[in-house]
Order: sequence, then C-alpha cells, then structure tokens
Amino acid sequence: MHNYFKPIKMRHIIILISLLLFISCEKKEVEKLEKLEIEMTTKDVVGTPNFHKIDYSVKENYLDSLAKFIKPNRKYQYWQYVAYYQNAASETYTVLKQGGDSLLRKKINEKPRPNYNAGIFFGGHPSFRCNYIVTIDNGKVNSLKTEEQFRDFLGTIDNLEEAILLARTYDYQLDNDIRGSEYRNLQNGFELHLMKYHEFPTRRESVEIKISRDGFIKTKSRGIYCEGLDCR
Repeated sequence: MHNYFKPIKMRHIIILISLLLFISCEKKEVEKLEKLEIEMTTKDVVGTPNFHKIDYSVKENYLDSLAKFIKPNRKYQYWQYVAYYQNAASETYTVLKQGGDSLLRKKINEKPRPNYNAGIFFGGHPSFRCNYIVTIDNGKVNSLKTEEQFRDFLGTIDNLEEAILLARTYDYQLDNDIRGSEYRNLQNGFELHLMKYHEFPTRRESVEIKISRDGFIKTKSRGIYCEGLDCR
C-alpha cells in the first residue's frame, strides 16, 4: 500500500510545480503587457502630443524606400532584402538593402520564384511584385518568404520605417489622406495612424496603431473616412 501511494503523491507534486510555473509565467506576461500599456500612453518624447506627417509618397513604391532603414534582429554572415517584379515579358530582382560580408553574395546561386503564397508585401495586377529576404548563416543559404519570418527578422523596432513595415505585415498601410499617414514618437515605440482597406464594400478605415520597441502591437479603429467609388 505504501509503495502504491508514493508515485501518486510524486505525480501530484510534479503537477503542482508545473501549475505554479505556468501561473508565474502568465503573471510575468501580464505584467509585461501592463508595463507596455503604460509606456505606450506616454506623450511624444519631445514634449508635445502633436502628430507628424509620414514623409513617404503613396504614389511611389514607399515599401521599397523603407527598406534602406532595416536593421536585422541579429548579425548574419550575409543578408539581402530583395524586390521581385514580374510581368508578361520579364522578371527582375533588385537588392534594396544588404549587410554582412558582400563577398558571400555569390553563394546565392538560385533565385526564388515568389508567388501569392510565398513572399511579403505582394500585389499588382496583372503584373506581380513582392519582397523577400535571403540570409547566409554558418554557410547555409536560407530564404525568408513569410510575414511571420519577416517579423522575427526585424526583431526590435529601431526606427519609424521598421514600425511602418511591421504594421504593413498586418495589412495596415499608408494613404494620401492624413488620417492614414501620420505618427508620433512614444517613450517605448511609435504611434501610427494608418489605413485599413476594405474591399467589399469599398471603404478606408483610419486605425490607431501603437508599436513598442519589442514589436508588441495594439490597434484601435478611428472610424471609416472614405466609402464607395472614391476609395478605389
């Protein structure tokens, strides 16, 4: 009888310890989010609550312009951020930003063929465009072709441009209208007013987006500001 109950008691102890560890982790995560909430309600670091116009043109390909400000989350032997364009007659690959030992670039022998299922920021009709990242680490070539991989690649949000790129992975984008194109600095990140496009029915929604340095994102709708054919 004594030997029968001993393993049962031990199992209960293990379960209890696991439960306590889980509760502790959950508590730390809640405390972290609460801290971020406080930091992300801080006024502009220069002492004014005013927002500033985001100085990028929607008429141009602003996503490619933002690329030169990318700072990866860690060091790689080599990395490159590429823009891919394809139409009926041709396709082009343009390296927008690279880092590390550029001599290793020759190790990239094959070019990926991105599509609507593999690539970030894809779009265009009837032509096609998207971005992707190639890294070399420990001599191994790897292609990053999903938005989740891109978020991990960014890691810490170092500047406004990275904040805009991160927001774009959640389908928030710049607009010509100021309600979808302004920002302010926070103590621990950025607050953006960007646009969420809805296709059916056609609408443009202004969204408040708070992004912390470690990539935590919080959004709140500011309302629809355009509806119908004028929003196309």
